[in-house]
Amino acid sequence: MVKTLGEVANVVNGGTPKSKVNEYWGGEVNWLTPKDMGKMAGKYINTTPRKITELGLAKSSAKLANPMSVIMSTRAPIGHLAINQVPMAFNQGCRGLEPSSDLDVHFLYYFLDANVAALNELGTGATFRELSAKALKSFQIPLPPLAEQKRIVAVLDQAFAGIEQALAAARKNLANARELFETTLNATFTQKGEDWVEKALVEFCEKITVGHVGSMAAKYKETGIPFLRSQNVRPFRITLEGVKFIDEEFNLFLKKSLLKPGYVAIVRTG
Repeated sequence: MVKTLGEVANVVNGGTPKSKVNEYWGGEVNWLTPKDMGKMAGKYINTTPRKITELGLAKSSAKLANPMSVIMSTRAPIGHLAINQVPMAFNQGCRGLEPSSDLDVHFLYYFLDANVAALNELGTGATFRELSAKALKSFQIPLPPLAEQKRIVAVLDQAFAGIEQALAAARKNLANARELFETTLNATFTQKGEDWVEKALVEFCEKITVGHVGSMAAKYKETGIPFLRSQNVRPFRITLEGVKFIDEEFNLFLKKSLLKPGYVAIVRTG
């Protein structure tokens, strides 16, 4: 059987109380944002970094989603997911899905997680894509009997638990390898040979320069020449994950900080 999400779940929209009204903030009502969701570890949430008051809830378009709903970020980005264990409100960048009695909340969570790419395709907008409540409600979900949903969830839970254990072991091995490398590296440069000499970097570097200083927000482009920030400089490598771009004109303006093959980049702040 195939249903639309709107047929098997109540979709709750989010909202934000006016930020300048102090009486709306700092209360006991949990209030979630996509940014908060991006920092989560695991699928469950029972508290949020920021909270609003009952008055703030009443005076805004924010609504409380029932416990054991799925909260989904529907813009910036589309696809962060959380299962709230307590009543929870959220901003307009999220929507809550309260499953009916025919839909297991964990089955819904896994289904949405598996279909993030397809849900992104339904998003619209020039600056950033947003998934409307109408589009979300119309998205189709296969609906096996509840017992079968729970069986599928149990299989997926077991599979993901195994993956998490493997990842934990890999992270531990990586940390051990990193510690061994750093110990060897430090030993190499602290146990100086008799013929070693010390010089200032400026004595054997052709150029020591600094990158652009100042605001860059207005300079970034959708495409163009990669502009490295501190998060793009990693031990022994440059990563272009999350890289920003600038145009050729601004690149020429920054020619003094152009990296060439064989140069060494070092993070000096942050």
